Amino acid sequence: MTRTLEDALKEVLADDKRISKYEAKVIRELVLADGVVSEDEKTLLEKALANNDFEGPAFDLLSSVLLRSHMKE
Repeated sequence: MTRTLEDALKEVLADDKRISKYEAKVIRELVLADGVVSEDEKTLLEKALANNDFEGPAFDLLSSVLLRSHMKE
């Protein structure tokens, strides 16, 4: 079964509604696996960053992925 970004976000938020640095690294690897951050992935990341609780390093990791994807456009 292929794991999607949406599935991964739901899973990491299910336990404590908080995304740790480790969980953010896993999400980052999922997003960057194909070398492209799709529009759907950008949208999901933006929603997650705006609406969820992150450890400081986790927020920095995922926001940097989003920032780099916007800079490539």
